[in-house]
Amino acid sequence: MDKLIGDGKINQQTFTAIARRGGKWAAYQCLALDSSQLGAVQFLKYGPDCTFKAPPEAMPDTPAGIGWKFRHVGFVDRRPGSQ
Repeated sequence: MDKLIGDGKINQQTFTAIARRGGKWAAYQCLALDSSQLGAVQFLKYGPDCTFKAPPEAMPDTPAGIGWKFRHVGFVDRRPGSQ
């Protein structure tokens, strides 16, 4: 796992959406120093009923972009008061 850049806080609107959907979530951050997205965070739901049973080391490629620069940096803690 790579080191997280920044304070690690999730935008409240994003946190609410994740909490509403439930399940387990992995956090990915852009660590490519040559990218304009450096420090940006994305989230991926994983588990038995998801495409990914376990979180991959890099964010998967999607129609929205190539995921290799987004590396797994941790997990979302959905417990009350964790935000």
